[in-house]
Formats: sequence, structure tokens, C-alpha cells
Amino acid sequence: MAMVATLSCLSHSKCEFEAIFNFGDSNSDTGGFWAAFPAQSEPYGMTYFKRPVGRATDGRLMLDFLAQALGLPFISPYLQSIGSDYRHGANYATLASTVLLPNTSLFVTGISPFSLAIQLNQMKAFKTQVEEHSWDQQVEYCKLPFSKSNRLPSRDVFGKSLYTFYIGQNDFTSNLAAIGVGGVKQYLPQVVSQIAGTIKVLRASTMGSLNHLLRQILGRHCKNATPTMLPKIASTTVVVEIF
Repeated sequence: MAMVATLSCLSHSKCEFEAIFNFGDSNSDTGGFWAAFPAQSEPYGMTYFKRPVGRATDGRLMLDFLAQALGLPFISPYLQSIGSDYRHGANYATLASTVLLPNTSLFVTGISPFSLAIQLNQMKAFKTQVEEHSWDQQVEYCKLPFSKSNRLPSRDVFGKSLYTFYIGQNDFTSNLAAIGVGGVKQYLPQVVSQIAGTIKVLRASTMGSLNHLLRQILGRHCKNATPTMLPKIASTTVVVEIF
């Protein structure tokens, strides 16, 4: 595993974020996949939530602990239409997602159709909708206690948020037997480039005020390639590798 963190708060004594926007796969999916394809049953969620809540685990995810540590509620899935509250961010992750666009169907190989590029488009759409229906607009429906707008963040939240990425393993493990180590080495630059491009787009959309944390799962054979490629993502990085 490799973790890359580029956080402006590293130079400060305290990290304060109003929201988290997450991109990822099953490692950080808080219900997106099962909202799109409802079928989850026990024992998912049994140890903490006491019922299935869309996570591919029996308890909480790293994203849940991160949100709690920052004093934020659990982050609602973007694809969940009922019960979601986006005042403190949105989660675009879905189980079995990849960084690169999949060249197969969910019903053939089990790979999610919501790749990183799709998740980025969802984020763009969300940001546009927030800006159009912001609390800052003095319209009557914003004052209603159960208005949809009351479940949206303020329009300036995007520059005060943490953007997290926990994605990449499915690009390699889904067909590792077929592509082998050589295939991993071939796809790795494309995966890193796609992540880097996504971060650049997000940075531009937040006027350069972007705090992001990238957690990327890679195999042992990627160890030598990783450090040389990470500078493409950020000029100042903190890298932790666990094998």
C-alpha cells in the first residue's frame, strides 16, 4: 500500500475542514454501489450499524474514522437519494470502481461503471448544483426547515474541504492473472496520470485551494515504480508504504 498526503494543514497546528469529498472503490464506499444496485444483506454492517448500510464490511471504513476524527458526520453517498445530507461533503466511491474507464460490463466481470472519470463528473455536477441553489441565494424555499437546500453545503465549502482518494487496486487485481506483472507496469503510469489529472481539475475548480489525501493500494511489484511517479500528483508529498 502507498499513502500520499498533500495537506496545507501540515504546516499548521490544527487541521480544520468543513467537508470531505471522497473518490474511491469498496475501501471507502459508504453506500453508493448498493444505492445504484440494491441487493446488500447481512452480515454487512452487523458489528457497528447492526444492519447493512451500504459498506462492504461488517463495520466502519477508514473514511468513517477520518470523518469522526475531524468532527464531521459520516459522509453520505452521492448516489443515495433518500436520507443523504451533503452539508459536510459527498462520497462518490462505489464498490469495484477503477481509475481507468472500464472496457467491460458490471454484469460480465463485476467492475463498477462508476470509474474515477465518472466520479469526477458527478463532483462537477454537484458543485454546479450547490452554486445554483446555494444558501447564499435569498429565495424563500431556502428558509423552509425541510428544504432540499438545507441538505446542501454553502457555496464556499469547496475551498475548505478535504478531498480524499482511495482507489486503484481494481485496475490491477481484477485481471491480474491475465495481465501479469508486465501488465501492471504497463497500466501503472496510466493510472497515476489519471489520478494526477483529476487532482489538477479539482484544484482548478477550487481556485487552487485544494487539500487532498491519496491512499492507493499497489502490489509489491509496483514498489520501485511508485516514488518516481508520485511527483506527478503533487510537489510536496508524504509517502507511507506498507507491504
